[in-house]
Amino acid sequence: MTDRQLVLNLFSPPFEAWRQPDVDAGRAWSIDALVRLAQDAERALFDAIFLADSPSLGEGYTTPEPFTILSVIAAHTTYLGLAPTILTTYTEPYNTARKIATLDQLTGGRVGWNAVTGSQPSVAPNFGPTAHPEHALRYERGEEYIEIVKALWDSWEPDAFVAGPWPTATLDHDKIHPVPFRGKHFQLDALFNVPRSPQGRPVIFHAGSSDTGRDQGARHADAIFTAQPTIEAAREFYQDFKRRVAGFGRNPAHALVLPGILPIIGSTEAEAEAALEAFNANVDLDQAIVRLHHQIGLDVRGLDLDAPIPAAVWDAAGQSFTSRAAVMRAEAEQGGFTARQVVLRATAAFGHHLIVGTPEQVADDIELWFRTGAADGFNYRIPGGREPLEQFINHVLPLLQGKGIFRKEYTTQTLRGHYGLPVPPR
Repeated sequence: MTDRQLVLNLFSPPFEAWRQPDVDAGRAWSIDALVRLAQDAERALFDAIFLADSPSLGEGYTTPEPFTILSVIAAHTTYLGLAPTILTTYTEPYNTARKIATLDQLTGGRVGWNAVTGSQPSVAPNFGPTAHPEHALRYERGEEYIEIVKALWDSWEPDAFVAGPWPTATLDHDKIHPVPFRGKHFQLDALFNVPRSPQGRPVIFHAGSSDTGRDQGARHADAIFTAQPTIEAAREFYQDFKRRVAGFGRNPAHALVLPGILPIIGSTEAEAEAALEAFNANVDLDQAIVRLHHQIGLDVRGLDLDAPIPAAVWDAAGQSFTSRAAVMRAEAEQGGFTARQVVLRATAAFGHHLIVGTPEQVADDIELWFRTGAADGFNYRIPGGREPLEQFINHVLPLLQGKGIFRKEYTTQTLRGHYGLPVPPR
């Protein structure tokens, strides 16, 4: 058995998963159903539940705000990590630091934060008359934002309590340090009001795969979420990211690489392929085309869907979500995909790794990525209702446990502990 263990997070499902015939679409807004989903993940020994977010209706669908969901789930789980997305472009660092740190305290150290800038221009009108900032400016603001949040979380020394029970305990104010900050986007003199995390600091996630995004993740992230459709692309990303982490003076083993994965499982290959065909048959293609245009700027409206996408159309895409458009273009050109195939693959996997096969094939594929420098773990996307999740839990996870790369029980309560990450120094 290896000491290095596979990370598995339960990730937000693709939108079209809610259109599958065995899925009750009302579950998306049912807290009872979402709690059951999280409890299923904890029963299966997943590390965390990881929720993406976009505070916009621009992509044509609606989901609950993730921090609220995970706050409720926290009360109904014991070990499962909780990782909401909070955008750095449209929120303030003190409020984010306080919300995450509070939930982290209340759960004994089970919380992380997915620090992303937000790629969708349709978000901007919800927050005022200013246009959506361009890529470089978003990352510039995000850099200051993350620095502030980390400084706030580190501003309490572990022994700042002197005596007495929380919250009326006597405090040693010499061990609670002000956080002055003067930057282009933020100027503040903050005094944080939440004690240091039980896990030292909440886990920081990042999801930038552009050159700027990789650097920001390498400076700050405990784990980076990325879309890599092939093992070759994943290995290249993995090596590049770990090199950048080392370049910033950090231990590459302490910055995990977590690609997304969407397994379509059948008892035979033919059954798995039929399941993928059934998934695609329930896709509203017109809606999917519009959504893809909103997501990455790829506009295939009016094109021959059974022919490849012209280079000029790809060139016009990706003005906001540059890295994802590049990943999807490379996959399409390498695979010789038609426009229809691009739309369907984007609907299911959105640039993430799509594996179709038996439980043994899925487990072998996961092991190969894990052991050969392509991933430290995965964000697992559910392709439908409970049945695909149960297939994965009952038929794939035991195989991974048998390979010695996935836990058979929780050995710690904190999210940082699940990931095998050390407590960061102040």
